[in-house]
Amino acid sequence: MIVFLFFLITNTILQNDFKWPWEEERPIEELFEGPSIVLWVLAWVFFGIGMVSLLILVLYTKYGREISIRLSVITILLGSIFLGFSIHFFLLQAGY
Repeated sequence: MIVFLFFLITNTILQNDFKWPWEEERPIEELFEGPSIVLWVLAWVFFGIGMVSLLILVLYTKYGREISIRLSVITILLGSIFLGFSIHFFLLQAGY
């Protein structure tokens, strides 16, 4: 299956049926279509959720009375996942 896909891709490229996006006559500045409002909103929502979860982690570690490893791990995971996706969406908005 993988070999078949490889041969299919090379055959399309060698037959010149495939057109690379940067070979168009448009300048490079016009290849980026512009920001998407959906990605912009998702980036800010994920950023907010990530910051709130990290704030919960900081407040719990400072003022928490009993040590709960489970809550710490959950908030670290949520914070890192949501902040990672928000940074990814912000970079997509910038065209990277």
